[in-house]
Amino acid sequence: MSQEDFLHLHRKLEAYLGEQKVLKPLTRPGRKDSKLALEDRLLLTLYYIRHYPTFISLAAIFDISESYCHKIYTRTARVLAKVEKLPSRKALLENPSAIVAIDVSEQPIERPVKNQKEYFSGKKTPYNQSPGRDLSINADYPVRSNG
Repeated sequence: MSQEDFLHLHRKLEAYLGEQKVLKPLTRPGRKDSKLALEDRLLLTLYYIRHYPTFISLAAIFDISESYCHKIYTRTARVLAKVEKLPSRKALLENPSAIVAIDVSEQPIERPVKNQKEYFSGKKTPYNQSPGRDLSINADYPVRSNG
């Protein structure tokens, strides 16, 4: 995303939030303003969408707590969806041709060929063939009957 696109999105977001303050001045009476500026909140949200880090690492980058990072992301993402006129989840589910699939599956890690001993114990016995399975029953021990 270019700097011009970021600034354009920031202006749209700022205008929307200004309109909301004028239309509904008492919706957030007890809440203080965010510790982060609007630019930082937008950057945090876009960074999360683009790179998909954990909230712990994202919080470390912006020097805030993990829960506060999640709160900023969810609020800003919700407002961005309204500003950019994105369709709601319900609208996307009603129109199956508009559904977009995103692959976020994990890739398997190949096992090392050299120095495999460090990663693999060499045990090949399956769990059901353990020596504890074939215990003999002591004749002095009373056996429970099903009757």
